[in-house]
Amino acid sequence: MSEKNKILFIAPYKKMADMVVEVAKQFNIDVKVETALMEDAVKLAKKAENDGVEIIISRGATSAAIKKECSLPIVEIYENNLEILRAIQEALKYGKNLALIWYNEIPYKEDFLYTLLQVDVRFYKYETRDEIENLVNMAIKEKADVIIGGAYTVHFAEKLGKKGVIIGCDRESILWTLRQAQSIVNIKKEEEIKRKRIETIIQNVHDGIIAVDQKGVITTFNPMAEAIMKLKASDVIGKHAKDVIPNTKLYEVFEGEDQFDQLQDVGSAIISTNRVKMKIKDEIVGAVATFQDVTKIQQLEQKIRQKLYSKGHVAHYKFDDIVGKSPALMSAKTIAKKFAQTDETILILGESGTGKEMFAQSIHNESLRRNCPFVAVNCAELSESLFESELFGYEEGAFTGAKRGGKEGLFLLAHEGTIFLDEISELPLPLQTAILRVIQEKTIRPVGSDKMIPVDVRIIAASNKNLKKMVEEGRFRQDLFYRLNVLTIRIPSLKERKSDIPELIKSISMEYNHNLHFTDETLDMLINYDWPGNVRELLNIMKRLMVLYGNSTIKRENLLDAMPEVFGFYNDNQANSSLALEGTLAEIIRNSIEKALKITKGNQSQAAKMLGVSRTFLWRKLRQM
Repeated sequence: MSEKNKILFIAPYKKMADMVVEVAKQFNIDVKVETALMEDAVKLAKKAENDGVEIIISRGATSAAIKKECSLPIVEIYENNLEILRAIQEALKYGKNLALIWYNEIPYKEDFLYTLLQVDVRFYKYETRDEIENLVNMAIKEKADVIIGGAYTVHFAEKLGKKGVIIGCDRESILWTLRQAQSIVNIKKEEEIKRKRIETIIQNVHDGIIAVDQKGVITTFNPMAEAIMKLKASDVIGKHAKDVIPNTKLYEVFEGEDQFDQLQDVGSAIISTNRVKMKIKDEIVGAVATFQDVTKIQQLEQKIRQKLYSKGHVAHYKFDDIVGKSPALMSAKTIAKKFAQTDETILILGESGTGKEMFAQSIHNESLRRNCPFVAVNCAELSESLFESELFGYEEGAFTGAKRGGKEGLFLLAHEGTIFLDEISELPLPLQTAILRVIQEKTIRPVGSDKMIPVDVRIIAASNKNLKKMVEEGRFRQDLFYRLNVLTIRIPSLKERKSDIPELIKSISMEYNHNLHFTDETLDMLINYDWPGNVRELLNIMKRLMVLYGNSTIKRENLLDAMPEVFGFYNDNQANSSLALEGTLAEIIRNSIEKALKITKGNQSQAAKMLGVSRTFLWRKLRQM
């Protein structure tokens, strides 16, 4: 049924029905109006119940008959007592002995009416239809000239040949009654919205919900409770919780405190549950349990971790991305791949710029944790004051400026994945203790919290310093060193794998969409340089050459111009330079070689090193001279 005609007004006679239509139209009230008495009215009411009517208006015996047969709420037509007086006045036109038969108490006493109107009125009160007919017969026997009452009373009296006068209803009474009915419809709608809202929440939340009354009988059992408990709501609602739920403890809150975060084995699952009392004022009227399947919580947690993973806590590099085939590098990669298959702590040692984080990411991607977060932390960049809050997180209100709701630390973000602690040698001793505790206990405690949170994290640490020497000097905790130094990988420096330089140059050029070429001479110059900054320094030099020379072939003079801090040996034009550059390129090379050999007293190895070239290159040039 539409929003209209939620109200059905069953008038006992046509005059009243017409008045209702007029009033409803004037005041814009949606109401369906019918005229009917007794059995006919009951039939209308039953039909209305199926048609979506929410409230019925009627009065007298008809109203009483509808109440017996229909579940819809009934609003009695408001009585204006003046209408009784008007009916009595009307009845006096037809006789002096009056009988007033009514379903409510008469507001006037018989002697009052006699004093007021000089008329003798006998009152008869009824509750059922059968009583009406008996009372009409009684009034006739008692010599009543006129019968006053409702529509059915008058109808029955006139069937017996007696004059009848209907107690009418004025416009004000009809308007008041319509507005009462309208108010009830609106309240019912608001209550239905509230009920539907609560029902929708209960039916769709991810928590199981069970409610019991004060006797422990189940009144609510939502779909999630069905799924977790492996029970149907239809099989348990109306039954005592003890009879259908294994190991139920819901009744315990009736006599004790509310319970939170309780683990419980219910046979079909291990659940985490809260149990609370329902109270109206101080009276306990039931209890509610909300709960989740612990396995589902863990799966949800994993999804959250995966979301974090997709937002940046991810390892990009794999072992195939580490360029080079030198024996030193291949040995390090072989060891790292074996270590990746374990869950032990790994310590990566190597000079700055050797690619320790690339190895850490590759180890993560080779491990069983590859689909979980990889969180990199540079210990040198974290101040001591922020270290614990960044790594372990904090509770809301833990300190001034703390985020509302607190913050998860990096260890929690790395849960089930890998955390890479770069430059761990830079940690102050107090913070080394905090890391040691995490490794030993596998738990963290957020700042401002008294709860220890278990974390499952694989730790990879890295350092470019001699940690053992730092231990001897008292600058690094011995116990932390031994905790970290379980599986150790040493990354070779670039000067230890110079044979990889041509391949590295090619790989860098391709990565940046350039096609740099090097002459044998310039390639030898690069190979024979010691590269204190390792691969990072080579990358920086390559970027500079790509900016300056694009896709050109890099010649000796290009290197001299582009990298005076590296190859300034060749480009020192000062007057006192032992290797001043003058003349043609061939003359410069010849003069430089001669002077280098003179300075080194003919030692070709030292001369080649001074010139920044290979011995092969020097030997080849000497043959050409």
